[in-house]
Amino acid sequence: MTFVNLVTMETKLKEHLIQIAGRLTPESTLEDVYEQLSLLADIELSEQQEQSGQILTQSEVEQQSKEWLK
Repeated sequence: MTFVNLVTMETKLKEHLIQIAGRLTPESTLEDVYEQLSLLADIELSEQQEQSGQILTQSEVEQQSKEWLK
């Protein structure tokens, strides 16, 4: 991993934590923060995969499912 990648990851982490902090309540737990952070990371990864063309259409998934279930 390059230095630039590490800095980018750190920046994204800070952005996510700031976003989460704005939604915390006095009842929030560390587990709540972790779950929200994980969700935001998954969403970001999905968006990156979509932008780079690493996704399948519904019909492609259906076709692959048929092939797997043969």
